[in-house]
Amino acid sequence: MIRFATIALAVLLLSSTADAQTFKVVRREDRSRVDVELDGRLFTSYRWDERIGRPVLFPIMSAGGNYLTRGFPIETRDNETINHPHQVGSSLVYGDVNGIDFWNTSAFRTPKELERMGRIVLKEIVSSKSGKGIGELVTRSHWVHPKGKSMLLETTRFTFYAKGSVRWIDRDTTLIAVNEDVVFGDNKEGFFALHLNVQLQQDDQFPVKITSAAGAISDRTVKDALSGRYFTSEGLQGNSLWGTSAKWAAVTGRIGTEDVTIAVFDSPGNPNFPARMMVRPYGLLALNPFGQRAFDAGNAQRKLTLKAGRSIAFRYRLFISPGNADAATIEKAYQAFSANNN
Repeated sequence: MIRFATIALAVLLLSSTADAQTFKVVRREDRSRVDVELDGRLFTSYRWDERIGRPVLFPIMSAGGNYLTRGFPIETRDNETINHPHQVGSSLVYGDVNGIDFWNTSAFRTPKELERMGRIVLKEIVSSKSGKGIGELVTRSHWVHPKGKSMLLETTRFTFYAKGSVRWIDRDTTLIAVNEDVVFGDNKEGFFALHLNVQLQQDDQFPVKITSAAGAISDRTVKDALSGRYFTSEGLQGNSLWGTSAKWAAVTGRIGTEDVTIAVFDSPGNPNFPARMMVRPYGLLALNPFGQRAFDAGNAQRKLTLKAGRSIAFRYRLFISPGNADAATIEKAYQAFSANNN
């Protein structure tokens, strides 16, 4: 079963405020999406586009109305990078499930490559709730082997929060091995991930191929508009944090004229806490609870076996704050998250 945080106090605090913002969760199954609106403006959408190969939250918007996520390849905007087309929005996905790669699946793969790649397929929207300061969406999906059999049954509860200019999204996911034992191998590709707006890349990410909204490809050879600063709870920054263990990872930077901070939090109750940082300054924030030797050949290989019929649960938070928050500010927000998640 999903491990639910104690949210009654949060609901009380948020709903008792006279100016509490209103979430409206709008189901649009005929368009393969559920839109989450905040005071009439799009905050995020839960989407299950066949081109992506998994359900995602995409796009995710800032309080200032800017895109926090890269649009390519689904809703491409000018000057976006075209690398890693399988990394879209925010998702939970892994690169080695009984040897099957769910991470790299995309419409850009060849039929031969797709023979070893799985898909995550939405089964149903279980429920949705709108409200003051809080919204909720519960979904059920299958992790499907390339030959068509279901490997995992996923149930996920998304809880959306807003307080002033701060937003956060909690993801509670339970995976059940439905037909046979499932082994999560030692792999770097995964697990709880977010691909960011290109402007939040670190300023040494060039040369690289970029595209216009119309599809014209060119080379970017300068750092103009790249503003991301990446760091973790353990004090590491930039390129040095990849593969290290930490409670959270964050990036601060500027999108247009808006300064923003985005962080991903690992719950103390999650398997193999604290997670490894599958974090790349090209715009990827990801927490990986399974990989170990994949990040450092000096480590022992690690595998996690989920017996048939058994379940495993995960809890994560995506935290979005205006301005360039420092580590102390993010740690304070993390402590509020972790207090109910041990």
